[in-house]
Amino acid sequence: METADAGRTEALVIGVLVVCALVALGAAVVLGRGIRPADARARAERLFTRADLPAAFQPGVSARR
Repeated sequence: METADAGRTEALVIGVLVVCALVALGAAVVLGRGIRPADARARAERLFTRADLPAAFQPGVSARR
């Protein structure tokens, strides 16, 4: 009977590992699909430069050198 219990335990461990791998793969696919559109939007937007700031803009103390 000990051999049968060991076999069931091994099958359970392998099953849990397979389920964890599938969940991780699903999460990676979902996150990857969300990152691609965000990257495309970021490339499409114009960069913010100092010329875009109003003339009266004063940077904070930490930004002064």
